[in-house]
Amino acid sequence: MASHALFDEDSDLPPVEELPTQAYFIIKQDVTLDINFREKRIDGTTDIILVVFDDKLEHVDLDAAQCDIDTKNITVTELREAHGSIVEGPKRRTGAEYNDPYDALRPPDNYNWTAEHHDLRRIRARRLFNNRATDVPAEDREFKGCTPAYGSLKVNLRAKGGSDRPKVIIRKQNESQRQYKISIPFTNRNGRDGVHFVGVDPLDTRYPHMYTRHSLQPGTASCIFPCIDDHGQRCDWRITIKHPKTMSDALRKPLATQGKDTDAKADLSEEDKLREMTVVCSGFLVEESTDPKDERKRLMTFEPEKKTSVQKLGFAVGPFEHVDISSEFRSEEDEIKLGISALRVHAYCLPRRAEWVRNTCIAMTMAADHFSWSFAKYPFGNFKLIFLEDLVEDTVALHSMAFASNRLLYPEDIIDTEFDTTRKLVYTLAYQWTGINMIPNTRNDIWISIGMAHFMTELFMKRLCGNNEHRFRMKTMSDHLVEIDIERPSLYDLGSSLHLGESEIEFMHLKSSLVFFILDKRLNKASSGHNLMRILAKLLTKVQIESSDKASILKTPDFRTRCEKAAKCSLETFWDQWIYASGAPRFDVKARFNKKRLCVELTLNQIQHQVVKKPELQKADFMRLIKERRNQTPLGEVQPIFSGSMTIRIHEADGTPYEHIIEIKEDAARATKFEIPYNTKYKRLKRTRRMKEKLTGAAANADAQGETEQDALTVSLGDGLSTPEEQAKWEIIDWDPETERKMDQESYEWIRVDADFEWVAAMKHTLEPYMYVSQLQQDRDVVAQQDAILYLATGPLHPIASGFLVKTIMDRRYFHGIRTMAAAALTRQSNIKDLPMLGLRQLMLAYRDMFCYENSNQPRPNDFSDKQQYKVRCAIIQAIAEVRDANTHRCPLDARQFVLDQLLYNNNEKNSISDHHWIALLVKTLAISMIPSKKDEWVERQRKLRDDAEDGFLEKAIEQIERVLRRDEWTYSYHNIWTIAGLDAKQRLMKAEVIPKNLLDFAQYLIDGTADTIRIKCFEALIDLGAMTDHALFSLLVLVLTTDRSPHVRSKLIEALVQGLAAIALGEHAKPVEKEESAMDLDDPLLVVQDSEKEIEARQEMFARRQNLDSALIALRKEMDETYASDQRHYRTALRKALDHQGLTRTEIESLLDIAAMMFEEASTWILTLQLPKTWKAERSAQATHDRLLMKFTSHYRIEPKQSKSAILPPPPLPAVEAPAPAPLARAPSIKINTNKPSTPRTSFSDAAASQPPPPPKPASFSAPKEVSAPAKPVKLPAAPVPKRPFDDSDDDEPMAAKRTKTSTPQPIIPSAPGRKRKMITLKTKNPGRLAVILGQKPPVPRRTSLPGMAPKKEKEPTPEGVSASIPPKHSRKPLPIGGVAGDSARKPLPGSGDTVRKPLPTGGSSMSPPPPPPEKKSMKINTNTARASPKPLANGASGSPAPATPLSAGGRPKIKIIRKSTNPATGGSSQSPPAP
Repeated sequence: MASHALFDEDSDLPPVEELPTQAYFIIKQDVTLDINFREKRIDGTTDIILVVFDDKLEHVDLDAAQCDIDTKNITVTELREAHGSIVEGPKRRTGAEYNDPYDALRPPDNYNWTAEHHDLRRIRARRLFNNRATDVPAEDREFKGCTPAYGSLKVNLRAKGGSDRPKVIIRKQNESQRQYKISIPFTNRNGRDGVHFVGVDPLDTRYPHMYTRHSLQPGTASCIFPCIDDHGQRCDWRITIKHPKTMSDALRKPLATQGKDTDAKADLSEEDKLREMTVVCSGFLVEESTDPKDERKRLMTFEPEKKTSVQKLGFAVGPFEHVDISSEFRSEEDEIKLGISALRVHAYCLPRRAEWVRNTCIAMTMAADHFSWSFAKYPFGNFKLIFLEDLVEDTVALHSMAFASNRLLYPEDIIDTEFDTTRKLVYTLAYQWTGINMIPNTRNDIWISIGMAHFMTELFMKRLCGNNEHRFRMKTMSDHLVEIDIERPSLYDLGSSLHLGESEIEFMHLKSSLVFFILDKRLNKASSGHNLMRILAKLLTKVQIESSDKASILKTPDFRTRCEKAAKCSLETFWDQWIYASGAPRFDVKARFNKKRLCVELTLNQIQHQVVKKPELQKADFMRLIKERRNQTPLGEVQPIFSGSMTIRIHEADGTPYEHIIEIKEDAARATKFEIPYNTKYKRLKRTRRMKEKLTGAAANADAQGETEQDALTVSLGDGLSTPEEQAKWEIIDWDPETERKMDQESYEWIRVDADFEWVAAMKHTLEPYMYVSQLQQDRDVVAQQDAILYLATGPLHPIASGFLVKTIMDRRYFHGIRTMAAAALTRQSNIKDLPMLGLRQLMLAYRDMFCYENSNQPRPNDFSDKQQYKVRCAIIQAIAEVRDANTHRCPLDARQFVLDQLLYNNNEKNSISDHHWIALLVKTLAISMIPSKKDEWVERQRKLRDDAEDGFLEKAIEQIERVLRRDEWTYSYHNIWTIAGLDAKQRLMKAEVIPKNLLDFAQYLIDGTADTIRIKCFEALIDLGAMTDHALFSLLVLVLTTDRSPHVRSKLIEALVQGLAAIALGEHAKPVEKEESAMDLDDPLLVVQDSEKEIEARQEMFARRQNLDSALIALRKEMDETYASDQRHYRTALRKALDHQGLTRTEIESLLDIAAMMFEEASTWILTLQLPKTWKAERSAQATHDRLLMKFTSHYRIEPKQSKSAILPPPPLPAVEAPAPAPLARAPSIKINTNKPSTPRTSFSDAAASQPPPPPKPASFSAPKEVSAPAKPVKLPAAPVPKRPFDDSDDDEPMAAKRTKTSTPQPIIPSAPGRKRKMITLKTKNPGRLAVILGQKPPVPRRTSLPGMAPKKEKEPTPEGVSASIPPKHSRKPLPIGGVAGDSARKPLPGSGDTVRKPLPTGGSSMSPPPPPPEKKSMKINTNTARASPKPLANGASGSPAPATPLSAGGRPKIKIIRKSTNPATGGSSQSPPAP
């Protein structure tokens, strides 16, 4: 199938040009920031000290975005070394150029782009969205240079206006590098990325604070201040932050004694106003003082201990409370034991949350001591943990600190989230060793940093929670990885795709931790104890000792070499299969005992290439697949063979386990057969029979025989409920005699493949069911028990399996994870043939026995002190709710009533643990129990039938859900979990059509001020119910997405929006195809047509939607065009407003562009708005006065071009005839005094034309104003012929073109077109300054213009640009106010003027003709007329600028105008080039 247009938008465009490695490196950067909370503004200055490798380098490229940079005040100082110290040279200003890359996110206003122009928007912002295709290694950056992300700020290293002449530089022989200090002032206002302010907006009542934002992709740090946003650019830092002292200073809230507050923001209490603001920053505090210019501000200076990149730096400012975790939770003995290696852990939180912080971080001190003791000393001075609002991620690890979301905090009585939260916080601490102090060489090496941090975290959690918890978690993660690692990139290639989304990061964390886990197992086996923990300890200690940049860089080949050296074995195969390739092995295990050869024949067949198929599209993976396709992420192929060693453990007849190590080689076939020797030489012990004898009273005989410890262990697990009374009560069935005889004939009890858990693989065994039961009861390894439970959960339905599962639930010696899995597996056993609902009865009996009063559904008062029992209790109640009858597809009424009773009679009065999560779970399970598992016609008919019992139960269930919702409105639940659970229950019931849809139940929570978690849940519920097909809700969703102040809410709403579109694409809201009844069907009543042609096509289309991404996207656009065509205008408008919003981040805009591309086709038209030229029109007033001239100026837009359309077309060919001489323009009379020598006459076009006088021009006609006393005199012809321009001999065949008017854009002029006429009106006024103001000119200064006393400069040779460069500039004159209408007619002469007029130049000839030679003699003409002469036409036909007016003196003397002109002795005309207009 053809690729969708969404993935071909950039196919025909060249790749984005990436900046090469620059020949300079930053060695230190000082940053000074001034935080303004009210305006969300940061003013600052940064001093960048860099080393230049190239002497010819003239400018440096820096990264800056969303900053207002004062480029005029950027200074550069050259640093030199003198007597062992650095001496600064003179500070000088330099030139700089800054182009904000974020300007590409907003197109110009006249572009009129809509949501359908998403392709053009993406092309415009390609530079901003681009991700480097290849990485520059981080090693040796101090010698190779740096790689800026944007290079948006170019700073010249030379001084402003410096000379470009070559300089002679004398330098010492060892001086090969130069150092410069660049000072850049900047301002950051309301940045999209980089920083986030909380509690500053008028309706935001939270405590005001701000913090920096971070991302894996370069470009976010440069949104805070100018820098080099490169992960390999590590340098020394000094950060000075100026901030308000108190909250009242931050919000400018005066105290009660200082006056009244007029701000609209809600008033703060006096206690909150006095809360001090503090700064938590990377590094250690070196200086703290009060601002000398403002006593309300404080200066705090921080310096990181080691070199780091700007991406690892962070700070937060707010009224934080300090909690010293180390002093509160570290004993004195541990303090003495660790000595100087003891790590100080500090926690910071917003006011009134210190107790939650203490409870959440209770394990941090223990983790810090474990890492310092087991691996290496902490690389920095201390570790700071800051809990903040609106954080998108749960945790962000930075240099010597970490940001954590307030969502992770929990009080002492909450136990449901403690393990996951502790693991996340401990990971941020472990990442300080592996990801902050050490950095990956390229993005492909990130897996080492993440994997090492997870390995250290899991070792600590193993110590904290036990070995069973550790192995059970690893097994669960392994099974999950096998399911999802299909068509995913390899661990090595995944590093360059982490910026695509959270799903890529989660996959990286999952696989890297498992790869390190199995690597540790294999190294431990190969090196006899030299495990991965010792390798990491040596590596981290070496980095601490050397303290060099080269030692702290992680590279995949070097890490492999280090592991091979420690294990003394080759890891090339392991690296090729688990690091550079993708997928996981799947084994089909078959075992057979060979009596002749007395061995076990074990066959391992790798079937991953057979069973691994492309999974169906899921809503959660929709956006990930789109981004991977757009990014062209390389997808790994399924490996045919995975090789390595594997441990096989055979529990033989006497119960003794024998371990055998086999080797799976690369060159072996997919099916490999191994012969494992058998060791037992005598008959198998009858364990089952001996156990029965003990239970019947033959224990004395067993004691006489001397029962060994191993025999006691044999029946230690799952041996309860064995008496006949208990078996009858619990409906437990024992093995039948035939199965027991078969068990006695077996040569081994069970076989375990990969007993040491060295593989992340799926195992499909062909063992007998009783072997799995023996493995569940007799193997103490929790992974073996988990494998047995997984088989019983998917194996055949049998009452014996049900009995062993319920025994597992009731035996508290099992690990709680095994018991919860047994409860979930018992759900399937409710549909055993001839024993209906056996599993349900056993589940309800187990719950009553442990948690209810005897023979009653009423639960006893809650007691959650035993956390394992609490988890089993939750698992049983969920299993009961998921039981379905195979015939009705519904949960039995007694099971639903049982769940309802647990919610109705819940009692938590005497329980020290909160029941918030327990009630939320009961509400969720109650909703699940009422939803049928399958929809068919029979179920629909049964649902429509009225049943009093069903209606009564439904009414009671809805009433209890509403009660929980009302209860959360007047009491507090942890993070409003009751409201979220109630809304989730309604969502499930409405989607299953159990209750009618009522969208107002969710819409009422969408108002501002509602908790963020509730609003997110309501939007998700509305989208899941198909309400996004309503354009009003879609517009509201996009509006909230754009304007919400929380970036966490915006990210969740984008995910919900994508899932809503994915549901439409996958056909969840598609209308069913109606059956067509043909005439043949109506005629023949016995003919039954199952599927019509349309139904088959619809089913095929639906199948293609769920299998192919392109088909799903095409179906989505088809749905938008057909189903929602009438509302597409609203969808486009909402998305267009969102795309044009200036408050969204780069990642959010990119996601919205993907959403727009999913919904709409690319626009084929583009409406461009151009600004029309504005012109002025002057009109004389009808009322005339004797002392003034009233003019009315009006403006309008010109909508038609000045030239006709015929002038734009190329001129037609003219006959080759002599061109007549052009008519001269009329000029005002003047008195001419010629004082120049006659110059050489110009070359005429032809001799005949030169000898003939020009034809007399038509006199210009215009009416003079009434205010002018003297009438205009008639215009006379000039006495001498007009000089001709030289003829261009380059092309004699073409006709001569008239000289065109000099404009910015050349326009062709037809030679036959008549020349334009100009009109010049002289305005007479007593107040010339007023007239100048009206005309928009500067008022003239009344002064006399002195006569020029020096000769004009010689003309320069014409430049290639045109003749205009050869016109010499004239002396500065005062401008003449032009008050008339634009025209070409002559101005009216003043009274007393002569009859002499100027001789115009011819209008013919090329505009690029060379100028005449310089004149030899000048002529001076004195015009004593009061009238203004018409402007002298230029050589190209344009009119020259009029001479400025000279004000009259007090005596009313006539004006004198002096004009220099050169006279041609032959013609008497002027040959000097006119001045430039």
